[in-house]
Amino acid sequence: MGGQRRGKAIERKKFTTAIDMAQELPHLFKPISDSPALIGEEQDSLAQCEAAVETLKGAFWAAGKALQIIRDARLYRGTHKTFDAYCDDRWSMNRQYADKLIRAWPIAEALYKKQTDPGLNPIGVKKLNQAQVWELVPAAETWDVDAATFVYDTVVEIDGQPVTAAVLKGAVKALPKGPEFDREAAAEKILEYVSSLSETPAEKVPAPAVPIEEQIAVRVNKAIEVDWVRRLAAQDRSRASAYLDQVQQRVERLRAELLSSAS
Repeated sequence: MGGQRRGKAIERKKFTTAIDMAQELPHLFKPISDSPALIGEEQDSLAQCEAAVETLKGAFWAAGKALQIIRDARLYRGTHKTFDAYCDDRWSMNRQYADKLIRAWPIAEALYKKQTDPGLNPIGVKKLNQAQVWELVPAAETWDVDAATFVYDTVVEIDGQPVTAAVLKGAVKALPKGPEFDREAAAEKILEYVSSLSETPAEKVPAPAVPIEEQIAVRVNKAIEVDWVRRLAAQDRSRASAYLDQVQQRVERLRAELLSSAS
């Protein structure tokens, strides 16, 4: 009986891959109904197709996490002597790129969890791609993953600001240095940096065309976007209050700075 057990083939679990999903997609290349609303079969097809497209958004995250498991658990040892050789032979991937994916995946996972949990992300789901996540890696490696996601969340919450890889890179560079991550100081520096993106250099500012009093009134109205604060308060009053506290602290610091310089 022992010989039969040893000779029995081991059944391994089969996982669905992107190739499997592509092969299983329905061959539906024209509407099957004239109704404005999708019928049941069309709804199923849409869900299947959207699931396939969704794999593209998270492919780098899944690959990075999988590669770290293979590397750290030495799952490559059955066929290759080194992880480098495994990456090159199995995936035509150099070690440098594999390490890049490994460094990025924890941030992607943390952001995805926050984006899909309304309680953690009252602002709403935003697009997320590999280029964005990669620019957050320095923050994660200097402090931790929470610091990296804080940078992303802070930029996302700035009304009207596109969350591009370039903007995130600049936001990370603007962070105050130090062994501890100070969220209040970080938020202030990020807001200063993002605000500077829309400012016109002083030498290019044209001569005032309206009285200075009117200019001041316009800038006061722009200083705090009331509608945005109201929307934020409707979603999370504590975060709206924290935002206004930061604005007030910044005004007080600026007032003290101006008064001290005048004296």
